[in-house]
Amino acid sequence: MLAPANYGGALDGEAWLGKPRVGVGARGSGAGRVRFKVGLMAGALLLAGIALLGGSLGYRWHVSAEADRLRSDGVPTTATIVDRSGGGGRGSGVDRIEITYLYDGVQYEKWIPCAGLTGCHRTPGPRVAIRVDPADPERFVAENGHTSGSLSFLMSWTLIPIGLVLTVIGAGLLFVVLKDKDNWA
Repeated sequence: MLAPANYGGALDGEAWLGKPRVGVGARGSGAGRVRFKVGLMAGALLLAGIALLGGSLGYRWHVSAEADRLRSDGVPTTATIVDRSGGGGRGSGVDRIEITYLYDGVQYEKWIPCAGLTGCHRTPGPRVAIRVDPADPERFVAENGHTSGSLSFLMSWTLIPIGLVLTVIGAGLLFVVLKDKDNWA
């Protein structure tokens, strides 16, 4: 037999038909759910920020170490510049060049950034000196300092401040949720 909706037979803390009642200040309350959702969002922002910041800085360190290694251990060869793209204005993408090179009878093609932070104002000469990894000929460092991995999205400078901002926001929200848990009830 079910009780009508306005039945007040079960008191706070008692169970009616095996279902515990949830009071206003309990975990299932509206404020508790909001606190949980804000904490979940804070954790997601914190993790995303740490991933972007750490991933970007770690990948930059890896590419730099790879370039240093290839400068000393790489086999020198000459690559031909076959195409240029980007750099035509704001939002046009990374100014980059496509190079081809021959190593041990195999032809390789790869896009790399054209120059430093300012890009290229014109296509560089028809040839560029590179140093190829003899163990993995698809890896190289060009004379402009860029490697075969320099066009990864993790090399974008904007990821560092974005990751830092997300980390600070996520940590701040998480601090507020954990510190003021009594005020959420």
